[in-house]
Amino acid sequence: MARERRVVITGLGAIAPNGIGKDAFWEGLINGRSGIRRITHFDASQFPCQIAGEVSDFEPTLYAESREVRRMSRVSQFAVAAAQMALDDAGLRVTPQNARQIGVCFGASTGKGEIIETDYLPFLERGVRGISPSTHREFAPHAVTSHAAIALGVSGVSGSVATACAAGLDALYWAALQIHCGRAVAMVAGSAEALLSPFAFGAVCAGGMLSRRNEAPQVASRPFERHRDGMVLGEGAGAVTLEALEQAQERHAKVYGEVLGYATIRDGGQLRGFDIGGADVARSLEAALYQAGLPKQRIDYLNAFGVSLPDRDIAETNAIKAVFGTQAYNVPVSSIKSMIGHAFAAAGSLQVVASCLTLQHGIIPPTINYDTPDPDCDLDYVPNRARPARVRALLVYSHGIGGSNSALVLGAFDPRLE
Repeated sequence: MARERRVVITGLGAIAPNGIGKDAFWEGLINGRSGIRRITHFDASQFPCQIAGEVSDFEPTLYAESREVRRMSRVSQFAVAAAQMALDDAGLRVTPQNARQIGVCFGASTGKGEIIETDYLPFLERGVRGISPSTHREFAPHAVTSHAAIALGVSGVSGSVATACAAGLDALYWAALQIHCGRAVAMVAGSAEALLSPFAFGAVCAGGMLSRRNEAPQVASRPFERHRDGMVLGEGAGAVTLEALEQAQERHAKVYGEVLGYATIRDGGQLRGFDIGGADVARSLEAALYQAGLPKQRIDYLNAFGVSLPDRDIAETNAIKAVFGTQAYNVPVSSIKSMIGHAFAAAGSLQVVASCLTLQHGIIPPTINYDTPDPDCDLDYVPNRARPARVRALLVYSHGIGGSNSALVLGAFDPRLE
């Protein structure tokens, strides 16, 4: 990122299976608490995988009026809640004077993920009369951004990204660019996902990517561990408030971290293929470091994609080795998906929220369920227990289905660089 206008993170919001709100989310992470359990949203007894990272005890009316909540899909409810949390945490008040200078950007795989069950099946029975009048407004991914903007009362620049599991990082950087280019003084950026409905979940099951540890849900997600047998689907949302550094300082706002660099690289292969050697992942990490102007020796931690897919974990490990060389064994790497599952589009934003809290507290979340090392994954994955550490700069990496590799560099705010 060009350096003439610095962009910082001043607010955080999280809706996750192991905690709602940044404090509960963080407490769950550093204590290694899993939010993965048997599915309760629907009867999953006939599915090969019957577990997920469900968000329980979520009350959307705490963040939007009941009438509006009834019109929203679950993914939009998550986004609205996380966005409101992030804005409140930043202490940024929306007024008629600044509403047009504050924008929103969210990522999501789809708008109304539960559309098959709530609208298509009634359509088969009753025709058009079985479809909710609001459905056409809800199934597009941009509905998520729109609901968040309306709930916050902002009318500045808005955008949406649909780059699968990389969407959280991509949305954040797009939002940061709006501030950098002077189109906004603040942006609320994040991503959300809610695919725990029978058809959407079944589609993921059909892909053969999910763990079948149905009798032991809390130990099913085991990134980089030798006996991993697939990922666990999750849901939720993460959001951050981004501001130009000058405005944050004028407001005396708390700064969690600074956006230093970003890159996105497409795999050279086919839609489902990837290089197990990790070359494409390595290119994204190296490009983000180059844009940040940071030597690799300055990276104190890597918040990994770490999805528990055997080949994908090996590819990520090989990429880290390619980028850092022998130093790779000294860089802590951990995956929060071991505790919350893989929330697809929401995953990257939850990684960012966790990373900001690592910068603030000097604690690296663990990779839980790490019992037996895999010879092909031989780095320091911060096994099972959180670790105090001095973290001044870190990398966040996400991979999107279809071949997107996105990497983000965050740093602790250093006023000496003004």
